[in-house]
Amino acid sequence: MLTMVKNIKLFTGLQVLLLMASTQLACTQSSSTQPAGISDSSKILATVNGEPITENQLAANVETLMGKKQATSQLKPAQRRKILESMVMSRLIKQQAEQAFDQAKKRSYEQKARAYKEKIIVNDYLKASITSASVNNEMIAQYYSQHPEKFGAAQRMEYELLSTTKKLDETARNKLLTAYGALDKTAAINDIRKRLAEKAFALNYQRSHLRTGTVNTELEKTLASLQPGEASALFIQQGRPYIVKLLERTRIAPQPLSAVQAEIRKMLVPVALKKAIEQQTRTLKENAKIEYLIDNE
Repeated sequence: MLTMVKNIKLFTGLQVLLLMASTQLACTQSSSTQPAGISDSSKILATVNGEPITENQLAANVETLMGKKQATSQLKPAQRRKILESMVMSRLIKQQAEQAFDQAKKRSYEQKARAYKEKIIVNDYLKASITSASVNNEMIAQYYSQHPEKFGAAQRMEYELLSTTKKLDETARNKLLTAYGALDKTAAINDIRKRLAEKAFALNYQRSHLRTGTVNTELEKTLASLQPGEASALFIQQGRPYIVKLLERTRIAPQPLSAVQAEIRKMLVPVALKKAIEQQTRTLKENAKIEYLIDNE
């Protein structure tokens, strides 16, 4: 009730008109587009230039705005009156706008109303008819085993790195490539560094580690291609040369299934719902006669 009272406080001034303008389609157009012979027989609460606003329209508007069925029974008289007054103002604006409509404009709004009505009917039907969109433990376990990286699984790669502090021009890069190409890639990284220093290439040494899934995709990709004890080919990143040597690769286990089960269940609900809807529509199509009157585009 407290939430509803807070919502009611929004229905003042310009906010009311904007809210009601966006939801009036659900409440007023339903009567203008209903089939012949069907009428709203609920109590008339107000008329605007002879056009009635009924109890059913008020209830539909409250449900649209607040997302609660039969919410009008929980409203105080003053709250009902405030919503009704906003509906009156909205109806006045609608009537004023309609005075400038030509036939094309009228048809356009009638088509929008039919599309909106169809959307509501479809949504309500699916909510009522689909009851098997649950996520079972087998689905959760399968998703967990197929996507361990989403739950913390990774590889930790310890490596050594040689690089310069400054960018090299093309001539210097080519000379470094030639000098490094003649060295044993399985040698200790400090031996490689020493041999290159003899060729006048001063490279800085660094030892670090990298966890898969980091932002340094080039370094991760290079390390992933190496075996422990193997040094990489020389590669250039942002103008600087790099040589890396993989020392050790260890596996980091994901969080236990019990710790992430609720999270996975929540993630899979839309997937299960989509499958259930596909099954429902497939059954409907099998028992329907459908003809497309246009060519494939």
